[in-house]
Amino acid sequence: MNTFLKKLGMGQKLAKNFWAILIVAFSGAIIYGLPYFRFDYYDAYLKTYHLTNTQMGVFGSILGIFGMISYLFGGVVADRFSTRMILTVSLIGTGLGGFVHLLPLNYYQLVCLYAFWGVSSLFAFWPACVKAVRILSGSDDQGKAYGFFEGGRGVGAALMAMGAVAAFRYGIGRINNEVAGMKAVILYYSILTIAMGIFCFFTVKDEKMDPSDRISFKGIGEVLKMPAVWIIGFVTFCNYVFTLSLYYFTPYATSILGATVTFGAMLAAMKRWFSLFGNIGGGYFSDKFGTSKALLISFIVMIVGTAAILILPLNKSSIVPFTILFIVIYVFYNVNYAQTWAMMDEGAIPEKYSGTAAGIISTIGYLPEIFVSLLAGIMIDQHPGVAGYRQFFGFLIVMLILGAIFVVIWKAYLKKHVTAKAN
Repeated sequence: MNTFLKKLGMGQKLAKNFWAILIVAFSGAIIYGLPYFRFDYYDAYLKTYHLTNTQMGVFGSILGIFGMISYLFGGVVADRFSTRMILTVSLIGTGLGGFVHLLPLNYYQLVCLYAFWGVSSLFAFWPACVKAVRILSGSDDQGKAYGFFEGGRGVGAALMAMGAVAAFRYGIGRINNEVAGMKAVILYYSILTIAMGIFCFFTVKDEKMDPSDRISFKGIGEVLKMPAVWIIGFVTFCNYVFTLSLYYFTPYATSILGATVTFGAMLAAMKRWFSLFGNIGGGYFSDKFGTSKALLISFIVMIVGTAAILILPLNKSSIVPFTILFIVIYVFYNVNYAQTWAMMDEGAIPEKYSGTAAGIISTIGYLPEIFVSLLAGIMIDQHPGVAGYRQFFGFLIVMLILGAIFVVIWKAYLKKHVTAKAN
């Protein structure tokens, strides 16, 4: 198998640890099923729990607030403790929260649950994933490693989402009981998440860490002094605005263009298969031509694609061109999402600080979690129909333009500092 992987252009280290990276990738897909599945069933979730769009947005803000606090310190934890235990505890804890969701919770109790998920699924889990992928691959394979990592997450999420669609359809039965459908989806995600936690405990091997390599909380100060960390954080920030905005393309298709709820759920599930083209293809492109070039091209395509969706006619005849545009946007978005983390190696951030750097970058980059969903909910509630969506997508285009500007700044930084240092 290693010989085959090397023929695909992988270095010895990446080929050796390829399956370990895929296990981490699947874990990174499954853990976010419960905190975010509400977007795939947006309209049904609103009806089932009697929520407004603004209240739905609050859940995202709660995740963002607790995630921001978690990432900052979770990165150091990822540099100090067992990756296997971090993955196991995070997955099982998140899955147990799903069983709590099966109870008849009111809005305020749901807020508390999403706060718990903000810690259980975000704290040290994500920095541990980013660090694991970096140390399991060679310096010349960073683009491919993160490409296959995100591609694996995309496949895992696609399989998981298709299973959720089946669970929802089974739950609603012949009488179209959406409450039962939601409970079936929650039960499905809860069992799957806990099972993955158990699997990780028995299969993920920890790297050997010398006591002198364990980063203290003082390491946060050292990493904060690195300009590369801040620039990567800002690029991640702009890209993550789009990550959260993706969830509103589905309700745009259903409530504005007239697509069915089933079509929306299927599109949400099937889009993840197309992530492979962006993740893996972008990884090879990045390793050959440079990470910054891949990021800049992707931002431009996302800007043009989103603007094109806004000028489509508001009827069912637009569903097909909308779907094509959405898939193209999604493919290039996945180039960005994977290659943002490859910027750490391109920017010469020391490997021993990988977890801490990932935590700080995530603290900056995932700040949109606090306000994007809430902003979208307010815009859609206060300006019903297409007006609210146009306002929100206009904001999204501005953030994508800003992301492209930060990539240009990154290119200048590399030329002035990293290249000069190498010479």
